[in-house]
Amino acid sequence: MKKMLLPVVLLSSLAAACFSSGPQKGLDALADAMEKHDSAAFLAHVDMKALAANTIKGMTREDRALSTLDALGRKLGLGGMEDLLGNVMDAERSLRADFTRGVSSGELMVRCRKADTPDCPWTPEALKNARVKELGPDAAIAQVTTQASMTSWLALCKQGEDWRVVGQAVMEEDAREYAAPKESSGQQGKEHTEKPDNDVTKL
Repeated sequence: MKKMLLPVVLLSSLAAACFSSGPQKGLDALADAMEKHDSAAFLAHVDMKALAANTIKGMTREDRALSTLDALGRKLGLGGMEDLLGNVMDAERSLRADFTRGVSSGELMVRCRKADTPDCPWTPEALKNARVKELGPDAAIAQVTTQASMTSWLALCKQGEDWRVVGQAVMEEDAREYAAPKESSGQQGKEHTEKPDNDVTKL
């Protein structure tokens, strides 16, 4: 019986490796780290400096509501809009502390499962079922929908052999810019889910 089970286990492992590759592999690593409450493994797949810079960039655009910007500043402990501008280092420290505390305690995924705004994509289920669109060999975006039906976008870049999150956005065009600034205009990208059971749909 054991001899019969061994090939099945090996085939399952190979199939999992084949269907979880590229940008999705990075998202799956984030999901696994959240399930294990391993904040160090989670942070290893996030470019904190880029995420902080892109978070502030997105919130300081002219078409963003000032109330949203002020809310972000208060959340990160950075004050109002005037204090946020150019404060990337403080934002990075605050985001890192928030992720470390939230992933270690499990509070982050609990919060994002219940969130009624599209700014909290951090749940294992949502990350594992993200719809990935590759923008090039080193850049991708992922549409992430939580259990509360809140959809947002993550920007990913390949750094060395690993894919890391470099930005988070409500709008697809912002995620494109964070992932591949030079290619964000005029390039459609290649979309896939990297999941054997899911159908591919055009976004």
